[in-house]
Amino acid sequence: MEEAHPGKQRVQWPERRKDVLEALRALSDRDNQDQHWRSGKGWPDLTAAVHWLIDDTFIDQHGAQALIPQLFLDQREADLVQMVVDALILVLDDLGPAAPDNAYLDHPGWINVLYSADAAHAALSSDKQDT
Repeated sequence: MEEAHPGKQRVQWPERRKDVLEALRALSDRDNQDQHWRSGKGWPDLTAAVHWLIDDTFIDQHGAQALIPQLFLDQREADLVQMVVDALILVLDDLGPAAPDNAYLDHPGWINVLYSADAAHAALSSDKQDT
């Protein structure tokens, strides 16, 4: 097992963080969404991404800041992920849980999900921690 650098903060739930990173990657990848989610194929699907980002973390209920240092190293990471959750919740609330994936992808607010997920994924991925 690799030792952490002295003084380097580490998240307490690295496996859960990996799920969040995978959700962010999936939510930021429009090409993959168009190719796989529109056809109902591919993994992770939209349901899994929402599950990993929202259902498993309860960010929608408690806020991302509450997950420092469990999932996020600092306020910046938490703020970036909170922006994704907020954008995603707006789309989900507008369409409801039973809409087809295409409806979410075609929603005018989806662009905010894409851009915020891309920024959050880049920031969390650039961390030198084993994620």
